[in-house]
Amino acid sequence: MKITGFFLTLLLLAGCKNENSPKLLKEVEVRKDGANGLIVSVALVDEAGKPTTAEGLLLVEIQGISARDSVFTVTEVDTALTEASFRTLSFGEGSLKKKMLGFETNPIPYKTSDQEASYQKSNKKGLMQVSFKPVGGTVLHQTVTYEL
Repeated sequence: MKITGFFLTLLLLAGCKNENSPKLLKEVEVRKDGANGLIVSVALVDEAGKPTTAEGLLLVEIQGISARDSVFTVTEVDTALTEASFRTLSFGEGSLKKKMLGFETNPIPYKTSDQEASYQKSNKKGLMQVSFKPVGGTVLHQTVTYEL
């Protein structure tokens, strides 16, 4: 039964492919991966707000916040995306949960930068700058918060 549902989803996605360029990072979600890692999920939408895919470069910059409220870069990861990189993902929680075409990063290890050796992970909150540069398009950008 699960296999039938999987193939049905693939057929629907193939038949309803949106060829429009992305205009917005509609959904950007961050979740923990173990004690010291993060996974980022993103969904692109076109001008009409419909999910779409694109080839391009995804850049994720994880920033920490020190005990003195200064922001510093912990780690950066960039990933080249193709249209085949996108799949159906769940975004949101509870009654706001929805399935949408998106991309999910591999686990990103949370590492403290060398510049902030004194940083204590007592705050456990930070900012994440997520940018996507589609081939031939303008950079899409969103800032989200995370908590370890």
